[in-house]
Parts: sequence; structure tokens; C-alpha cells
Amino acid sequence: MAGDRGRPPRRKHRTIGTIGHRGHGKTTLAVAAGKAAAKAYRQDAGAVERIVQAAGSTRAALAPHTTHSAYATPTCHYTHFDTSARHVGDLLGQAPLDGVVLVVSALGAVPPQAREHLRLARGAGVRRFAVFLNKCDALADPEEAGTAEDGVRALLREQGLDDDRVPIVRGSALQALAGDLFWEASVIELMETLDARMQA
Repeated sequence: MAGDRGRPPRRKHRTIGTIGHRGHGKTTLAVAAGKAAAKAYRQDAGAVERIVQAAGSTRAALAPHTTHSAYATPTCHYTHFDTSARHVGDLLGQAPLDGVVLVVSALGAVPPQAREHLRLARGAGVRRFAVFLNKCDALADPEEAGTAEDGVRALLREQGLDDDRVPIVRGSALQALAGDLFWEASVIELMETLDARMQA
């Protein structure tokens, strides 16, 4: 239609959740993502409020354990659910998610809870996965991130996922939240990765 010329394409609405072991940075990443999106994409408060309203149908069973935030990228509106590690199963069972971000600390081996959360996500029918390899700022040797990533890819293969098709973004949610430009870029990279995954 002639009146639509010059308008930006309509954004898709996607619902995502963060999963992973307690203390690995799920909540910090959720908050950092909203802050980074507002800064990078200059979204207005009204647009965010409309996304929050769209998420208002959250089932009551999730309310005591789950929070959600909302933000927009150039191609997607996101509702981002965050919950404690022990209630991830409730989240996956109650909220239909378009994708999940597995948050794994780069400081050590992949914990068993990450394995369990991936299993639950696959059982809930989630098809789109991404990994945020968190706390890379705290590594004594940057090459240790490669070792941590190898461990994550081994876990993905173990869970029947094609590890080459699951993107892994190295970053620091805490430093991004603090406004460090280098680490903010890692959160924006994750968003761009999610945008690409959510088009499939």
C-alpha cells in the first residue's frame, strides 16, 4: 500500500528465557540486555510498555518465581523471562518460549544443572538455542574461554544438538550492566545472534 512506503518493517514478537546453573549470571544478563537494547536501539518507553502489556498473559503459576522484561531490536520485540535455577522447569512447562539462552560461566566446568535445563528445554519443544559464555572478564588467561567453549559444545552434542548450529557468544553480563563498552558489545552481539536465530 502506498501509505506503507518508507515505514520500517513490522517487528516480530518473540518470547525467550534464560536457563542455566545458579550463580552463572542469568538475571544479570536479562537486566543487561534490556539496558543495552535501550541504549543501542534508542527505543522509546511507549514501545517497551506495549511489549510489557503483550506479556501480561503470563500464567499465574509463574508469577511467584518469574520476572519478565521487554526490549526491542531492529527486527524483534522480545519478552525475556528470567527465573531462579530451581524453577526453570516451571518456566519451560508454563510459558511457550520461542528460544532460550543457556548462560554458562567460563570459570570452570559446565555444571550438571545446565545439562538438566537443556534436557528440559528440548523436552518442552524449544527449537532455538544460543549460549552466553559469561564472566569472560574474570579469566586469568583469555585462552581459557576456548576451553570453556569446548566444554559447552561437548554438552550440546551430548544433548543431541548440532553444536555447530548453536551460537556461543563470549561476554560479561556484569561488566555490560556496569556500562563497559567492550562488554556491552558482547550483549549486543548476543541480541544480533538471537535476531538471526528468530527469523528461522
